[in-house]
Amino acid sequence: GTPGADFKNNGGKYIRNLSAPNQAILTELIQWIVTENINLNDLSLDILDESLLLLRYLRANNFNVKKTKKHIVTNIEWRKSQNIPELMKQNPEDILGCKLADLVGFFPHWHSGYDKTGRPLLFKQQGAFDIKEIKKLCGGNFESMLRYHIWEQEVASRLCYEQSLKTRTIIETVTVVLDVKGLTLSSISSDFRAMMNGIIKMDQDMYPETLGKILIINAPSVFPMIFGLLKPLLDPITAAKINIKGTDHKALLDSSIGLEFLPENYCGTLPPLTSAVHPYAEAMVLLGEGDLVAAVAAELAQVKVAAVPDTTAEGDETVFKCATGELTPTDTEGSQTPLPEPSPAAAPARDFIY
Repeated sequence: GTPGADFKNNGGKYIRNLSAPNQAILTELIQWIVTENINLNDLSLDILDESLLLLRYLRANNFNVKKTKKHIVTNIEWRKSQNIPELMKQNPEDILGCKLADLVGFFPHWHSGYDKTGRPLLFKQQGAFDIKEIKKLCGGNFESMLRYHIWEQEVASRLCYEQSLKTRTIIETVTVVLDVKGLTLSSISSDFRAMMNGIIKMDQDMYPETLGKILIINAPSVFPMIFGLLKPLLDPITAAKINIKGTDHKALLDSSIGLEFLPENYCGTLPPLTSAVHPYAEAMVLLGEGDLVAAVAAELAQVKVAAVPDTTAEGDETVFKCATGELTPTDTEGSQTPLPEPSPAAAPARDFIY
């Protein structure tokens, strides 16, 4: 993933100090892209710099050109089969086929600002994940949830892109906080494993080198057994990015993210994440769907998530809180417009710093 503030000892695999052998490999790959007339817009909707995109695939394949070429071709075919551009013109409820408020009730999750390195910060209360109810919402299968996860990954890519332009720092990866409070062995049903297998495989294969780190917190005493069931699904690179803590996680969150970037109910100083917080308020505005943020406020205000106390004031159906403030219909200029094109880069990516 992106080294961020910890950029060092990277083995010459990143654009800032790419080793001579790896530069030669990158050049060879670029020449192949040109010769085969491959459109890299079919590989990503948000390209900060083509070399950065190609280096992600090279790192994922240990700079093996043959494997990288196959990986790129496979992913382009997959993205075309999923019709990603059209998917991103839909809102989450259209993709899910259910109310977002209903999903949040069984799976609390949010994008909540950025960590100290600039990475988008995602929170997922995996311990509250109710696989039986989610399966009912999805009509008896998990296809819509997997499609929603594609939407989430594309949103994360857009957030990284925009944050790179804003901070003039190369941001390619996300930080994920997994809250597993309440997770039990009985939670790991065959349906749970099947769904997690689909998500993990998608993330590792179709979105390579986009994970910065995963911080698993509130791990119960039984969690080592649970993790042992899931770890075989992870490749070694992903597994190495995971840190696990119990309830004594404040120091980990502070050192990895920064308390000033965390919500109140996760040891920080920002407004708490509650059941009335839209999972992707900032992203919805960014994608031109800001009107929907306000539209579902009342529905989400009725959702009660046991793991997070609801401190939202009652009676205001036009305001939808996000981690860094509030969004109202007047804040969503351009909310009726279709998915906007990414903002033009202010300077070539090589002028950015990690």
